[in-house]
Amino acid sequence: MPPKINAKKAAAVALDAAAAPGTVANCHWSNNNAACVNTWFCLSKSVLGQLDASFDEAETVKMSELEFYNELAPEDNTKVEAEALADILTKLFTNMLSAKYEAGQSYASAVTSMGSILSDRDKTVCELAAVVDEVHHFTTEG
Repeated sequence: MPPKINAKKAAAVALDAAAAPGTVANCHWSNNNAACVNTWFCLSKSVLGQLDASFDEAETVKMSELEFYNELAPEDNTKVEAEALADILTKLFTNMLSAKYEAGQSYASAVTSMGSILSDRDKTVCELAAVVDEVHHFTTEG
């Protein structure tokens, strides 16, 4: 039986690591980074319909520009919608793209950390990809 993971603590670790300047490989948007490519792909118009931007343009797209984001909705609604999208994303990453959770991370920490980014109107797709990279290990990574 795997060790029990404290989801909030693991999410906080992922968020801190993703926000640290210069220490997360995919803070530099690149088509050579699986987290960047897979985040863009899953959010794209052809998969989840959240993002209608090319890969290069997606780096600076803010969460408030994604389809789910409703400027008029109460903050609680945005948080629920963001966590629902985070749930779908982590399921796509793990089920469709065969990602595993990084050591110390879990489904719950993935949803919590990605939901935190998705619910912040000023965060960018690049910042979301940085968190995705912290909680998921894609099979194309070394």
